[in-house]
Amino acid sequence: MTDLSIMYSGGLDSLIMYNYARYHGFDPICLYVDFGHPYADKELKSIKKNNKWTPEVEVIKLDSLYKLVESRLSNQIIPSRNLLLSTIGAMFSPRVWIGALDGEQLGKEHDKSERFFEDSTKLLTFTNEFFQQETIIEAPFANMSKSETIKWALNVGKVPLDVLLETSSCYSGTDEKCGKCLTCIKRYIAFLSNGIIEPGYKTDPLKSEYFKELNREIPLALKNRDFSRFTPKRIKEFLDVKEMYGDLIDSN
Repeated sequence: MTDLSIMYSGGLDSLIMYNYARYHGFDPICLYVDFGHPYADKELKSIKKNNKWTPEVEVIKLDSLYKLVESRLSNQIIPSRNLLLSTIGAMFSPRVWIGALDGEQLGKEHDKSERFFEDSTKLLTFTNEFFQQETIIEAPFANMSKSETIKWALNVGKVPLDVLLETSSCYSGTDEKCGKCLTCIKRYIAFLSNGIIEPGYKTDPLKSEYFKELNREIPLALKNRDFSRFTPKRIKEFLDVKEMYGDLIDSN
């Protein structure tokens, strides 16, 4: 049995998570679950990159699931996704890593919250006690922003920038980087925070409706000291990006 299961998506976070695990002495197995979602082909293409920074990934096919639950989806979020991933990961090892970053614990879906990781750890420890004394479900980047994980990858993990840029973090089923979806905007801002203007988006992320929403809501949250949606760290990083790239943002 391996010491760690990483629930791997082929995206930026999971690639950094794999290299973070190796840096800290783990010998992980990386598991990709194909739900049949529209952007699965892009993710599968990304995980097949053959270099020392990307792992060998076991692909688990549940590709009929997406169509069965599609009517229930909101913003491409699959109900109970992280609980299902945790359960699968715990079949392979006593420790499971799920991609969840600072601020994502506040999301409406709750399966990235602190309570989710605490309760799923208790549940899977109970259900798997015949196989392993304890099962730990955790988010290694729970206290790090996407910007900080990129900074770690470049400066500590020594992952080349071109490897990070080849990952797939977009909900579009047709475009490589649509520039409109939530994941595209978060990713683009995180690279900006590290002084990098990421190329290749079909549309300018700074013109997206989601970015315009952030541009309205984040300063308002700071003014009202309301951290129910955005953590102080995320607010600071966004405002720092606005200061660094004010001309670029204002032109949009």
